[in-house]
Amino acid sequence: MPDPDAIPPDPDAIPPGPTPATRGAALATALAAFDALAELGETIEDEWSYVTALADAGRSRLRAAAGSVDEMLPADRGAAIVAACGEVARITDPHRAIDWLSTLPAIVELSLGGAPTAPGAGTGAGAGVAASGA
Repeated sequence: MPDPDAIPPDPDAIPPGPTPATRGAALATALAAFDALAELGETIEDEWSYVTALADAGRSRLRAAAGSVDEMLPADRGAAIVAACGEVARITDPHRAIDWLSTLPAIVELSLGGAPTAPGAGTGAGAGVAASGA
């Protein structure tokens, strides 16, 4: 008998992709979703330079979080990255995409077992990225 308290499946849910088995596969999954966000965000001409800087910083964060790309990844951590990327695939608003340019790297950092870093923290790419004020 079905559980009467069960949440019905979301008809708009993106079917999950394959769960990445390695940190490198997780990085590839996250970068593909991240690049789609950046491309959507760049459609706002007034925000182009901000989005480009934020995207560069985000890619650096993702690569740093991946660490040893050949290392095996626990299935639950890979599934978390796939789920986050599924949410990214649902984003159609460029402003929301820009918001997620900081959100996705933080989710991936946590999923890979690290602590999220602030966008633009440190001295690498994107350091000192400032809000556009828009």
